[in-house]
Amino acid sequence: MKFGARILKTGIAISLALFIAQLCKSPSPALAGISAIFAIQPSIYRSYLTILERAQGNVIGAVIAILFGLYIGNDFILIGVASIICVALLLKLKLENTIGLAVVTLVIIMDSPGNGFLETALIRFGTIMLGLVAAFIVNLIFIPPKYEVTLYQQIYTTNSEIMKWIKLNLRHAADFPLLKKDMNWMQNQMSQIRNQYDLFKEERSFRKKEMLAKSRKIAIYRQMILCSQKAIDLLKIQHRYENDYLLLAPLKQEQIRQQIDYLTDKHEQLLLTYIDKVAVDVDYVEDHLAQDPKELMDLFINELKLDDETRELDEYHLMRIIASIFAYQETVDYLEKLIHSFKLRHQEDNQIDISVTEE
Repeated sequence: MKFGARILKTGIAISLALFIAQLCKSPSPALAGISAIFAIQPSIYRSYLTILERAQGNVIGAVIAILFGLYIGNDFILIGVASIICVALLLKLKLENTIGLAVVTLVIIMDSPGNGFLETALIRFGTIMLGLVAAFIVNLIFIPPKYEVTLYQQIYTTNSEIMKWIKLNLRHAADFPLLKKDMNWMQNQMSQIRNQYDLFKEERSFRKKEMLAKSRKIAIYRQMILCSQKAIDLLKIQHRYENDYLLLAPLKQEQIRQQIDYLTDKHEQLLLTYIDKVAVDVDYVEDHLAQDPKELMDLFINELKLDDETRELDEYHLMRIIASIFAYQETVDYLEKLIHSFKLRHQEDNQIDISVTEE
């Protein structure tokens, strides 16, 4: 685990919750600190949803605890029975994420002394809710997250690694054990990128102009992720059918290599164009395709027409190689359309201040 903003915010939230609880002269300020631990989230929007969910769960737990404490009893067996009822009700209401804190609330309230049970229970419930509010305040104010910056840097770093292996594999210079290890790393990175994309997409804008720009950026980042995934798929196919690729005539190998080199270079250039590291092409026409894939299709058809019984090349494998190149080209071409449209048509909000490396 990497030390980051969420860990720091958890510590700040606990301290703030304890401070506010002591300021309110709560007899059990530690309850506010415990509550704050459950409520810290990686984004403001998720924090807002969490405080609503946790509040509902806490109210349910508190109500069950108070009803048991006032009318049935609060010995250890009854606390267990009340906990079962509480969990079952939360599952029925689809509030699974609140079970932990709700049961903690129930146990703490039912463990209140017999004299002045209701007053003590309400004070403890209020202290726990205080911790949720403190965590929300910390999420709202301290260390505002930079979702877009992190998302772009993760995409660029992962994409650079993918491009490196594709080019090495094309030139038969790849170390297979290391490539296999790196492909697992790439897939893990893609999972992290998708999680970061969800956080970026959930981030709310309040001005109409910002909302429009945000929706365009969401479409671009979604396509960036798809391009990277198609590049990984191409690398896997390339690696799996390398022997079939080597059985092609040298001229045909060169033709495939040139097409893939063109696509990887174009992909990297588009990522840099998005952050204004490469100038946008003002003469770009949206419906154009920069490189006609017809040559690759002709290569495949001509290979099928060859009447050579001694040929070892599997036509199905060649089809998989060509199809993966087409799929990659299609996603890169569409990314090009999105970025050029964003840069040329919406110049007021297309300035992206992002570095290609982590700060």
